[in-house]
Order: sequence, then structure tokens, then C-alpha cells
Amino acid sequence: MQVYTKLHGTTADSFKIGSHSERITLTGVTVGATTSTLLNRDNQKYTADTTVYFTAFIIGIGGSEAASYEIKGCYIQGTNAVTGTVVTTYVDSAGFTEPTVSFNNTGELTVECTGVAGDTVNWTASIDFVMV
Repeated sequence: MQVYTKLHGTTADSFKIGSHSERITLTGVTVGATTSTLLNRDNQKYTADTTVYFTAFIIGIGGSEAASYEIKGCYIQGTNAVTGTVVTTYVDSAGFTEPTVSFNNTGELTVECTGVAGDTVNWTASIDFVMV
């Protein structure tokens, strides 16, 4: 059951104040020490149309190697100003290169993951966005 509250003398059926959130899933594969850009199920990159704060959970599983990371950061709309850093490395069995998250000035998100020599690694990223 939804409860609606008067705000500044106005009632509404349903609305958001200030921000909203979204979750996306991206995937990709690396063969050997190659780098892959993770894409959605339509083979497209995600594009942010506003300023976002994000938390990315990235996991890579290969035949004998595994890695998982948590990355937090922020993209300021209209710039390629992104601050995103790996805050936690949960698993890194073979000295993986840390994934990178970047945005261009039109808001297009690029998530790049690099594999390890001699292994095919399947990557998945679940990214939570808070937008204003």
C-alpha cells in the first residue's frame, strides 16, 4: 500500500522528490589478457542523462581464475568528470588488472575489464545508480 503525503499544500498520486535510482546489468568475455567493454543485453553501452552516483559490483569467473570488485564513483552531467575507485577487492586469484569505469561528456558509460593470460573470463557487472 502506498501512502501519499501533502507537501507544500499539494497532493499527488505518486511522485519522487529530488532523486531516483536505477540498476543495470552489463556482461562481457575476455580471452587471455585482453580487455573487454561490458555491454547490456542489446550489445549497447548505458548512457546517463543526468548526474549520477554509482556503485558497481563486478565479478569475473574463468576456468581457474576469479575476481570480484566494488567500485564507487560519481559522474557530473555534461563533463567527463568521473571519480570512481575500487573500494573493495573481494577476490583476486591471479593478479587481475582492476576494472575501470568512465563516462564521456555525453554520459556514455564504459566499463572495461581485463582478463588474465591463459584463461577465458566471463564478466558481469551490476551497477546501482542514484540520480539527481
